[in-house]
Amino acid sequence: MSAPIDAGFDEIDPAGDLTIMVCEYDFRTTDGRSSHLLVKTATMKVSRKEGSRDVIEFHEDTICSAELWLRALHGNLIDDSYLIEREGIYNAIAFSRKYFIHLQKLNKWFEIYWSRLDRKNLEMDDLGELIYLAYSEAFDHPKAFAYVTLKMAHTGDGHIEEHNPSRHRELHVPGRVIQQLNAAKGSMRKEILRAVFEPLEPGQFCSTKCAVWEKSVVSYLDSLQKTGIWPIHGLHKKCNEDIVDGDGFVHWKCDIPTGACSSCILKLEGHHIKKTRTMIHNYWDGVHNSIQRWDKNCRISHARNTWYFSFMGRQEIMNSFQKAQQERKQERNRAARQGRFPFSRSSLFSNSD
Repeated sequence: MSAPIDAGFDEIDPAGDLTIMVCEYDFRTTDGRSSHLLVKTATMKVSRKEGSRDVIEFHEDTICSAELWLRALHGNLIDDSYLIEREGIYNAIAFSRKYFIHLQKLNKWFEIYWSRLDRKNLEMDDLGELIYLAYSEAFDHPKAFAYVTLKMAHTGDGHIEEHNPSRHRELHVPGRVIQQLNAAKGSMRKEILRAVFEPLEPGQFCSTKCAVWEKSVVSYLDSLQKTGIWPIHGLHKKCNEDIVDGDGFVHWKCDIPTGACSSCILKLEGHHIKKTRTMIHNYWDGVHNSIQRWDKNCRISHARNTWYFSFMGRQEIMNSFQKAQQERKQERNRAARQGRFPFSRSSLFSNSD
């Protein structure tokens, strides 16, 4: 068995009076006695707040997580503190739980970490690791959480899952968050399919059955195939973003047969395709960190769909809201049929619907 690597000495506080030795183990392997192997050690100089010992050893922690916390607690964060791997960040959260340190002390660090992150090149695996870090039980960054969840729903091409790169499996978002993410993704997919296939329903494409309506349908199907939606059995391999931002959607074009009626032309010109693309881009704002009710004091601005897919309160609250909403809708319909105005102007602009 080889000797552990010496990661060196780190003078976090030059005027410090306490030496901390961190012993890092490889939890993926064991020796003949079922013990984990010591692979790396590091020594750090810090200031002692209490106690009389000159040397303290940390076992079963990682060097990077211990250094991050010790630098944060001593107000001596450096540029490298914001380049830590995400596995190290998960380990830092576990470190805070083990030693009963308030994780909120790293919230400002995470804000800077997030601001420096190259978000344009984040892959789904990256987003799956970031979702818990931005969640309210971790670093509580609502804008980061909304960005990550929005991106996951738009770019996920299968069942959306989070990814914990550490051995601390207890660090994860509630299952309902992932459930709602997949629901939002599926809801957007349903709207896309409805938009492109609804014109093909019986009697919808050309109610007059003009002389070239069959040629018009064939032309429409040719353009539909270019969107990547057809064939349906391969649709699960595509994400919503790839569909609505693909060339077939962005540059929708159909050959219009000579003699086509206005109804056929309307479908072939694809105004509903452009409308659907805009609608999907603005469908929601990502999952809100901790929505329990309809609230005007949310930390990020959002529309109604965001509330639906972010709600984490009791089901009876949601049921009550939906029932009241349905009753208001029915009352509006009755009032419209009777030629009266059921609500005051101010109520129309409230957040109740």
